[in-house]
Order: sequence, then structure tokens, then C-alpha cells
Amino acid sequence: MSLKSIHHIRFYLILISITVAISGCQSIPNTTDKTGVLQKVLDHDQQLSKNTAVDVRQIAIKLDENAMVSESEAVLYALHNNAAFKSLLIDLKLAKADLVNAGLLPNPELLFAFGVTNKPYRYAIDLPIELLWLRPIRLSTMKHEADAIAYRLTQSGLNLIRDVRISYAQAVLSQEQLRVAKAAYQLRNNIYKLSLKRLEAGDISGKDILLAQNDASTARRDLELAQYEVKIKMQNLLYLLGAGQKIQEITLSPNLVPACSANEVDQLISQALALRPDILSAQYLVNAAKEKIKLSKLDWLKITATADATSGEVNGHTLGPAIRSTLPIANQNQGAISRAEAELEKSELNLEALRQQAVVEIRTTHLQYQQSCHDWHALQSQILPTVQQMMQLTEQAYQKGDVSFLQTLEANRQILDTQMREVQLKADLITKLAELMRSSAKNNNVH
Repeated sequence: MSLKSIHHIRFYLILISITVAISGCQSIPNTTDKTGVLQKVLDHDQQLSKNTAVDVRQIAIKLDENAMVSESEAVLYALHNNAAFKSLLIDLKLAKADLVNAGLLPNPELLFAFGVTNKPYRYAIDLPIELLWLRPIRLSTMKHEADAIAYRLTQSGLNLIRDVRISYAQAVLSQEQLRVAKAAYQLRNNIYKLSLKRLEAGDISGKDILLAQNDASTARRDLELAQYEVKIKMQNLLYLLGAGQKIQEITLSPNLVPACSANEVDQLISQALALRPDILSAQYLVNAAKEKIKLSKLDWLKITATADATSGEVNGHTLGPAIRSTLPIANQNQGAISRAEAELEKSELNLEALRQQAVVEIRTTHLQYQQSCHDWHALQSQILPTVQQMMQLTEQAYQKGDVSFLQTLEANRQILDTQMREVQLKADLITKLAELMRSSAKNNNVH
């Protein structure tokens, strides 16, 4: 093969490559990375968005020094260190890789047949040109799927926030419960000891002492369970934080009282349907399914542009264009088209199911939250003041000698029972509030 022929080959290779690059290329769309997803999560949460200046490294130092860590700091630390959530974020890299792969141009193929006796040399350069109209569709499809993944991970971040807030509250309230359980055990044990003295004096019967003994034993068992519960709740919180095995306990902020919000349920539903990340993710999957239908209707068509050259009669080299194409006689990709249409229908139904699920979750959780608020207000405004007033009257009567010391202890027991109920209601209220805010993609502050 002459030097002139080699130059011809190089020239046409460059020409075809430039033509395809200019006519078929579009830049790879940008996708959301880990930082972008974390920012979306913070944007959905009013309380966290006010604390973005907090350095996660400073929180890590607090954990190492066992300094007090607030609820917001615990949530921020978990978003950066929870192993399960970090594993989910790798899907962003996979989505980016799929998007890049969808935008890659195929390499041209070269066929060269060496010349022998009675057979001239021949070469051909093949390049698929269907990418000119398929590549933009593939890029659009993968871009929608990448956006769907980003919003799905945003929802996972909101789920993690909910779980950390509930776990943090449970850890704090388990310590309050332990404090009340200790006081209850001491009180019931004192009642039991006083009952023994009354039994010796003949004021009560053996049946009464058994009741007091059983009450004290039950209180002791509740105290032991409360001690285990503190350790269990702490371990659950440490797991969600991703704090590592070297940290066994952290100091929590003891003041955790949620404020009952007056948000209308219809407003929360409207906000959720417009902003909830899992619904937006499903919408992008619907868009991707529509693009797949377009792709399936064109994907069967294969067109290859060929530059074919053999020895010529005039100059020893003749280069001519050629086209090779699929003839859609038996196969028009009917199966792939039907599958793409079915996937679109499934995606649309999944989107509708998520919307209905969001409405049900918000309405149900809102009712449960309002119920917890009602119980909380009733306890704070009616039950607790009444019990405290009864305790004051009992103490005054005891000082005057009108009631016995045992009756005073019984009044104290009612106070402790009410305090235990207060801790349980507080836990229910915080849990329902966290779930309501996750369901509606909105946050209210917990003080």
C-alpha cells in the first residue's frame, strides 16, 4: 500500500470522527453528587439549615471528649457518618457512570484486506451513525434516572433524620424514666418498711403486707428494666450516628420538650405532594420510562456509514461511500416496545400509589400527633396540677396530724405515676412529630 493510500485512510478517519462528534455530541449533563444530596436534605429541614456552620469534626471531638451533644449536632453527625446512608450514596457514582456510558461514542471499525496475487488490497471504515438520534435519548433517559436516584437518597436522608431524632429522644427520655423509676422504688420500698412496722403493731393484716411487698418488688423490677433500657437506647443511637466501637456513651441534652404545632393537615398534604423527595423520584422515573419508549421505537434501526476503498483503475486507489442498514421486515422491536410501555404504566401507578400513601400517612400521623398533643395538654393543665395540689393538701394535713405518714407516701406514689406517664407522653409526642415532619417533608423545631 502506497504512502498516498495511508494518508487517504487517515484523512477519512479524521473526517468521519469530526463529523460524528459535531453532529451527534452533546455535553454530558451534570448530576447531583453527595454534597448536593446532603444540601437537599438540609434544605428540607428548617432546624438543620440554621446549623450548617457546625463543623462535623467539632462534633466528633465532642463525642471523643464525652461533651454534651445536641439533637441537631447528632443529626448532622449521622448524615456524614452513618454507614448505611453512606453506602446508599454510592448509587450517585453508579448513576454518574451510567450517564457517562450512555454518552460515549462508538469507535470506528477498520477492515483491511491485504493485496495478494490477482486480488487487490481493500479497506473499509465503518461507523454506526444511529447514535446521532439515539444518543440524546439515552442521555435524557439516564439523566432522569440519575435525578430519581438523587431524590430517593434525599428521602433516605430525611428518614435517617427522623430515626436519629426519635432515637435521641428515646435515649434522653429513658434517662428521665430511670430517674422516676429510682424515686418510685425508694418510695414503694419505704411504704413496704412502714407496713412492716404497722404489721408488728397489729394495725394491718398479713394480706396487706403482701400487697406492699409485691408493690416494692414490682418497683425494683421496673428500676432494673429502666437501667437496661438506658443502655439499649444509647446503643441504638450510637449505631445510627455511626460513632464507632470506641464510643460507648455520649452526653445528651436533657431538655427535650416538643411544642404542639397547629399546622393544617391539608396544607401538609399539599406541601408533601409538591416537595416530598420520594414522590419527585417517582416522577423522574416516569419521565425516564417515557424516554425508554422513544428509545425502543428507534433502537432496532441500525445504520452504518462505510468508507470503502479498493485499487482503482486510474490512480490505484478509489474511495467510495456506502451505507448498511437494518430492514425492519420481521422484527420491529415489538417486545421491547411492549415492555417499555408496561414499565411506563407501572411507573405511573407507582407514582399514584406513593401519592396516596403520602396522603394516608399524613392524615393518620396528624391524627395521632393531635391525640398526643391533647393528652399532653390534659396532663399538663388538668391531671398534673390536680395531683400536685392533692400532694400539697396531704402534706399540710400530715403536718396537722390529720393523716398518717403512709397516706403521704401514697400521695407521693400518685405523683411519681403521673411523672412516668408524662415521660411516656413526651416520647409519643416526639415520635409522632418526627414521623409527621418526615411524611410531609417539613420540620418543626423541638425545644
